[in-house]
Amino acid sequence: MGMFNIRKPILSLVGLLAVVSLVGCQQAEGKKGNSKELSQEQIIEKGLEAFEHLKNGEIKLESKIERKFSEPTSDGNTHAVYTPTFEGSFELKPVRVRGLYTNNGTSQEEYYDAFHEYSRPKDSSEWEMFSYSQENKQPVGVNQEAIRFFQTQKDKFEVTKKKDQYVLTYKSKDVNHLLEPNNAVLQGPVPIGVSYFENSEGSYQIDLIVSKENLTPLGVTYTCTSNSSFAKEKLTCKITYSKQNTGVQVEVPEAVEKLGGI
Repeated sequence: MGMFNIRKPILSLVGLLAVVSLVGCQQAEGKKGNSKELSQEQIIEKGLEAFEHLKNGEIKLESKIERKFSEPTSDGNTHAVYTPTFEGSFELKPVRVRGLYTNNGTSQEEYYDAFHEYSRPKDSSEWEMFSYSQENKQPVGVNQEAIRFFQTQKDKFEVTKKKDQYVLTYKSKDVNHLLEPNNAVLQGPVPIGVSYFENSEGSYQIDLIVSKENLTPLGVTYTCTSNSSFAKEKLTCKITYSKQNTGVQVEVPEAVEKLGGI
C-alpha cells in the first residue's frame, strides 16, 4: 500500500511534465507555422505596406556605377567608375535626411528636405543650397511614390525566402514605356543612376528586403543596366536600414534653417 502511494504522485508529476512539454511544442510549432502560412501574395502585400509605413531610421548606402562611353568625353575618357556612399539618418514624414556622402575620394556632409539639397565640404562650415535636378532625389532607399507604383504591380513581384528574411523582387526591361519616363521615381534615391533613353536597351531590378519575423524593412538593392548610343552602363546599389521606426530625428543644421530649409 505504501509503495502504491509513493508511485502515484510520481506518475502524476510525469504526466504533468508531458502535458507542459506538449503545449510548449505546439506553441513553438504555431510560431513557426505563422510565417509558413503566409502566401506569396500576402508577403508581397504586407512587405510593400511595411515600406509604405517606414517613418524614420538610419541608413547606409554603397553604390557602384560603371560607364563605357561610345565616344571619348571632353577630357578624353572612354571609361568611368563612380563609387558613391552615403551614411546618415532619415525621416519620411516630412522628408529630412542628413549624413556623409563620399564619392571617389571626396566627401561632404549633406542635408535634404522636401524641396532642396544642401551640402558642405567635410572641413567647411559653409552650406550651399541647390534646387533638385529631379524629384525623389533624397537618399532614403526607396521613395514613397515608387512604393505606390509597386502596389499596382504586385502580380509582377517574385518572392525569395531566405533564413530570416524575404526578398521581394521587381524586374523590367520596358525602356520606352516604363524605365525612361519614370526614371526619377524608380532610381531617385540612387546617387548616380544609369541613363535610360528611348529605343535603347536596358534592365531594372529592385529587391525590397524585409524580415521574416515581423516584415520590418531591412534594405533595398538596385541592379540596373543601360545600353544606348551614349554608353553602356551598369549599376549596383545596396542600402541597409537600422533603427527603423524607433523615433530617430534628423537635426536640421542651423545654417540650413537660415537659408530657409525645413
